[in-house]
Amino acid sequence: MNLPNHATLIGSLLRDPELYQPLGASVAQARFTLLQRPRLAELGQPRDPQARQLTVRCVAWRDLAHRTAETLRANDRVIVVGQLTQRVHQPSGESARLLVELTVEAIGTLL
Repeated sequence: MNLPNHATLIGSLLRDPELYQPLGASVAQARFTLLQRPRLAELGQPRDPQARQLTVRCVAWRDLAHRTAETLRANDRVIVVGQLTQRVHQPSGESARLLVELTVEAIGTLL
């Protein structure tokens, strides 16, 4: 049984979203990487250098892809809602790697 695996992440964009629409394809996609850092323990305190950061590869499709690429830029703080998906990627001559990415359902900037 496949259960839904929705996730809500808050973080910053590492780079500008990249819009892809291959020739002849009717569906556009925007790809970007979200950096999620742990919150500060107390205001004015430095971040814990041992705290782990999480980077998540995200992909938005169709109209959402166009709007994402047009309006968001690197370092924008955003909240992203979507579904986690995984797949196996095996480049020629290399070992297989498990890739996890977030398929974006909604995205917005934090004020």
